[in-house]
Amino acid sequence: MRRIMIWCLLTEKRLLKKISYLAVLLLVPILVLAMRQGASQESGMVTIGLYTPDEAGSLSDQVLRRLSEEKSVLRYLRYETEEEAIRALESQKVDAVWILPEHLELELEKMAKRGVVTPVATVVEREDDIALTFTREVLCSRIYPEYTYQVYREFVRQKVGDDAPEEAELLERYERLQWKGSIFQAQYLDGSGEIEESYFLAPIRGLLAIWLVLTGFAAILYHKKDELCGVYDGIPCRKRLLYSFGLQAVVLCNGGVIFLIACGILGVLGPIWRELGLLALFLLMISVFCNLIGLLIGRIEGIGILIPVMTLLMIAFCPIFLSIRAIPWLQSLLPPYLYLGALRGTGRLPWMAVYVGAGALLCLVVNRLKYGK
Repeated sequence: MRRIMIWCLLTEKRLLKKISYLAVLLLVPILVLAMRQGASQESGMVTIGLYTPDEAGSLSDQVLRRLSEEKSVLRYLRYETEEEAIRALESQKVDAVWILPEHLELELEKMAKRGVVTPVATVVEREDDIALTFTREVLCSRIYPEYTYQVYREFVRQKVGDDAPEEAELLERYERLQWKGSIFQAQYLDGSGEIEESYFLAPIRGLLAIWLVLTGFAAILYHKKDELCGVYDGIPCRKRLLYSFGLQAVVLCNGGVIFLIACGILGVLGPIWRELGLLALFLLMISVFCNLIGLLIGRIEGIGILIPVMTLLMIAFCPIFLSIRAIPWLQSLLPPYLYLGALRGTGRLPWMAVYVGAGALLCLVVNRLKYGK
């Protein structure tokens, strides 16, 4: 045990002298500072320019004012003229422009009488993407209640005729029919409802998980370079896998400590014992994953080419920005996918243990086939 401790300390000392390793470690403080700064600023995933030629106090003005005042992942900017809003779109200050017509209430009333839905709002976009497609639904959801009121008013007038209530009374009755508050409560599969308040910080744990995998790849590259430099010349090739796992342990323990500190600073850390248990399994998954790749790809150049490919795969197929379920078997091979799922109790914790056991066994088999007994 004493020899192992001495070897780990010497390895730690040697790693801290590597500029490339220090650069990998410094990625986290930079990421944390950028995330904290971004979360503290007034920002949104999408910025929408708002304009209406209607006068203040009109229905169009009320709708746009409510949009401007609400807190959401969308950021709204009001403009005085349509030309100014379009120029903001052309200069990329906003991602889209929503234009509500003059006399919106009159347009909705005509729709209700005819019973035919026609466009009443104009959406101008520079490009078309997933986020902008969703924003149109937001605009629709704000105008639709106003349209339903016009339908309700027209229905009452047709049924009652001259005995229809006055406008104020009719509106009061309609408001009483409206549901106040939220009809759903968001929570995860583990029963917790602690949804992150800042959407800006939502992907931080996933990005840090990918960073941990990159540190595992860095350990493999250092091990391969040591082999080329003759550091392990006195050790049989079949036994070098143990030293690779040892180097992984040192590197990943450093990364794990930084990972926990970063999550704590950003306020996304859960119960500490649960976090430590999941993180330990996650680090073991990374270790067997990276060592297996190191056994299958012998050259440093090949691993270097694979790293950006694996990074893109993890960003695309792990639930960080979007949850894609296109290729389940491929996703299950990526360590962050199982780890991020296990955080919210989606039944992946046992699979993490199976992953570690099967991965370690596969490493031993490949090492035996490659170097013999």
